[in-house]
Amino acid sequence: MTELYDEVGGPDGVRTAVALLYRRVVADDELGPWFRDVDLDRLRSHQRAFLSAAFGGPQVFSGRGLADAHAGLEITDAAFDRIVQTLLTSLADLGVGHGAVARVGERLERVRGEIVTA
Repeated sequence: MTELYDEVGGPDGVRTAVALLYRRVVADDELGPWFRDVDLDRLRSHQRAFLSAAFGGPQVFSGRGLADAHAGLEITDAAFDRIVQTLLTSLADLGVGHGAVARVGERLERVRGEIVTA
């Protein structure tokens, strides 16, 4: 396991953060509509695996690449920024340290070009 994975709380921290993230996202007037017809249980499971792998945890991520998974969704920079901020706020609210939250933000910023298509 890596330091970042441990700092976000390992498997329990990732699970809790993803649950909180999607509770907030579906309640958000701007983000909620993007997820209206999405199988949220499946998405939460997928997101836990993705984030665990992205944070250096033991989870092996075998899903589609980011560009393929987000193709055709016309995600804007504003929507990307909002969901990233929601995740970062969720992590901070769960007690993840400022440095770890900042590193998560940096990692997500590196994949913006694979997700934002509008």
